[in-house]
Amino acid sequence: MTIDKTINLIKEMLDITLDLQLFYITDLTNNLDELEIFLPSMLTINKDYFDSFINFMINTKEKNIYSIIDSVFANYIIICLNEKNNDYILLGPYMSIRRSMDVWSNDNQYNLTSDEVKVLKKYYKELPILNKNKMSNILKTMLKNIYEEDNKFEFIEKNNLNNLKPEKTKHQNGLIEILQSQSLEKNSATEYKLFLAVREGDKFLASKCLDKLLPQTSINSNDFNNIRDYKNKLIYYNAILKKAAELEAAPIVYLESLYSTNLNKIESSNDFTELYNLVSYMIIDYCNAVINFKLKGYSPLVRKSINYINLNLGNYLSVQNISNLFYVSPTYLARLFKKEVNSSVIEYINKQRIRRSTFLLKDTSLPIHQISHIVGIDDLNYFSRLFKKCMNKTPSQYRKDNT
Repeated sequence: MTIDKTINLIKEMLDITLDLQLFYITDLTNNLDELEIFLPSMLTINKDYFDSFINFMINTKEKNIYSIIDSVFANYIIICLNEKNNDYILLGPYMSIRRSMDVWSNDNQYNLTSDEVKVLKKYYKELPILNKNKMSNILKTMLKNIYEEDNKFEFIEKNNLNNLKPEKTKHQNGLIEILQSQSLEKNSATEYKLFLAVREGDKFLASKCLDKLLPQTSINSNDFNNIRDYKNKLIYYNAILKKAAELEAAPIVYLESLYSTNLNKIESSNDFTELYNLVSYMIIDYCNAVINFKLKGYSPLVRKSINYINLNLGNYLSVQNISNLFYVSPTYLARLFKKEVNSSVIEYINKQRIRRSTFLLKDTSLPIHQISHIVGIDDLNYFSRLFKKCMNKTPSQYRKDNT
């Protein structure tokens, strides 16, 4: 497996399991504009701050793991994979511990209002918490998979890049607004992932997305306002899940019944635990509606193959590895698939990859080469040719016409 594929796989696993973001930056000095789009807002808050971060990255050395802290005390890890090629990995943001809010509110030394402190508390709550031992194990596993030979890395801790002053600086004035807008952007991106996951019938990814959007908290059943707020969110996501299933042509009568049933359950309950558990049932029911409709009439082997393909579009796929997975010969799988789906396995894989790429082209600002990697095609030229063959226009033209 190439380094690109390995890192993309690690990136996907960290995002799904720990909500930890990984940024892989190749040829840093020639891709600053692209880098700025994908970095967390805290690292691009103003030009001087961004420049100081970039200068720090450029001066990092191979065989070292650098731990840094941003201006609101969130942690990042920087690893230089190749000094000559300017290739880097950035992990974060995350919290090493649940930081005490005293650092912001003690004697009001940072001149923050109570509302601003609440925003910071919310921001911290959304970040993954990883202690040094867990982060060390993550890094060891990650580097072991990236490098073929064993490498010893030195861990270097740095102070935060831009220490806050007691007075309220211009830099700090924009922090709260950025944190608020960042939270909204993150929710929008997660909602989009949820929408796609249900359309693919991917229960695991859909559950992970809703867990981010509706995290488990402790709400007392006597707290009517918070219970009502949570119920309103459930009603909203019930509608989103229904719409996603509708777009895959799942039976409308069944979806309307499912929607009404969920709505009645939401409105009739005032128990938070019961409402929280309802989230899982909603995901399972809507994803099953999509899966059962899309795969109705197919044999068990073809159904399993299609499910595996749709859940692994970003990975290497072939008739051989799919047939191995289900203990049948490649020839038998290919013949049965062609008979039932009226398409070869490879044609179906390519069609699904291009289909998924259209969503990303329309609804994200990701570079085309990165979208190509996400859908499992490493060769950008091949991706462009395949896209044009399927859609009668290039990826750039498609994006221009649909945004």
